[in-house]
This record gives sequence, structure tokens and C-alpha cells, in this order.
Amino acid sequence: MEEIIIITIATYTNLFEAELAKGLLEDSGFHPNLLNERIMGMYASIAGDMYKVELQVPEQEEKDAKELLTCLEDSDYVTRILKSEGALLEGHFQLTSGKHSNHYIEKVRILQNPAAAHNLCKRLAERLAEYEFDAVISPAYGAIALGFETAYLIGKNFLFTQRKEGEMFIRSGFNLSSMQKIAIVEDILTTGGSIQEVISCVQNKDLEVVVIGVLVDRSGGKIEFSAPLETLLSLEIPAFEKENCNACKQGIPLSIPGSSDKIQ
Repeated sequence: MEEIIIITIATYTNLFEAELAKGLLEDSGFHPNLLNERIMGMYASIAGDMYKVELQVPEQEEKDAKELLTCLEDSDYVTRILKSEGALLEGHFQLTSGKHSNHYIEKVRILQNPAAAHNLCKRLAERLAEYEFDAVISPAYGAIALGFETAYLIGKNFLFTQRKEGEMFIRSGFNLSSMQKIAIVEDILTTGGSIQEVISCVQNKDLEVVVIGVLVDRSGGKIEFSAPLETLLSLEIPAFEKENCNACKQGIPLSIPGSSDKIQ
């Protein structure tokens, strides 16, 4: 019987990231295995100082598996994370913009799993690292956790904006004296309204927005801003005015994400 030689092709200190890579290889027909997966799962807080999770494949799969992992885009990882966390929903939804859509990305499902959120922010931080800025800013409330984690990973200060009487402003108490250049981090881009509000309130403080980082762009790249846009995943998901919504015409119940209310 021929001996099967197992080769380590990558190592990880983050179990979630290792399992993500393993799943992507499995989906492509490879036969991966994780070494030290059990001990990292049981003692994650201390095992990372002593062990690394090793992603292994049979020797004959080494070259192709390495090539696949090297060529994978951020979109491949983001799509798998969204699906694994049950964040891609189908139905009849009212978006923050007031428009209706048959699809919705439930970002709360991502935040519910800190490991998933960390992995997404890590990739976004890598995208933003090539830009020079002093702080990351995000609109309350949904993007605060993602913006904070991204800022931490890239070693920058963090701010957030919120609305008061319908107007977006930078939360009082932050010290802006040493800041000139800002990066905006948002979770989901649909119409761009929230991002544009953040840009305006940042500019009102004589600060410059140098880059905008977004996890998912629902517009399919159709929206442009005064600063470069870095997006991990671009999806063209249509959104309709109520009077043009087929789901409304069919009488399908409308869900308002982030609310327990249902409009019949």
C-alpha cells in the first residue's frame, strides 16, 4: 500500500481563518486537514503563543492547493464568511435608504461572531494600509465595531459619527487636534448616502478623507466618491422604490431589518 505523504502548505494563528481556508480548498475538490485544530479550539487564548494551526494536503495536491490559495480574491473569502454566518438573506426588505430589495446582508450575523468580523477587518486593514491617514471613522451604530477593529489592526485612532436631529456629526469628546487625514470604514454600501454624510461632516472639521473602505458594495461599483473606494466584495443587488417593487405588488410581507416590526 502506497504511503500518503502529508505536506503543510500554510500556518495560522487564527482558527477561524484556518477553517475558512480549509473549506475553500474542500469546495475545490482538495483533501485538506488541520493540525493542532483541536488544541487551538479548546485553549485559543493561550495556545496561539505556543502552536500554529497547520493547513495540510496530500503531497500530490501541494502545488495546486498553494496556487489556489495564492490566487483567491478577498471576494472569495468574504462570500464564504457571509454564507457561513447566514448573513445573506432572501425575501422582501426595506433598506436604510427606504428602498426595497429582494436580498439583504444582515451584518449583525457577522458581528455576532467576533472571529468572522476580525477576519473581514483584517483584510480591509490590509487594503487600507497603503494609504496615509491619522484615524479611521465610521458611522454609528452598525459600522462602529468593524471600524474600531480595522483601526486597531492598522494601528490608527478611531472616531465615530452619529445623527442628531437628522444631521450627521462627529461624536463630541474626540480630540481632533492631531488629525488631518481620515479613512472612512463602512459595512454595506447601497446608495452611498451615509458615507456622503460622513464625508461632509469630516470636511466641515477641515479634515481630509483619503480613502473609503467598505466590506460589501451592493451597487456593483456604480457609486463614486471624492476619495478612492476599497471594497472587499462587490455585488450588484437591485433596490427599488416602493411603487416599482414587484414584491410589494405581489403582497409579500415586508421586513424592516434591525426592527421587530413587519409591514404587511
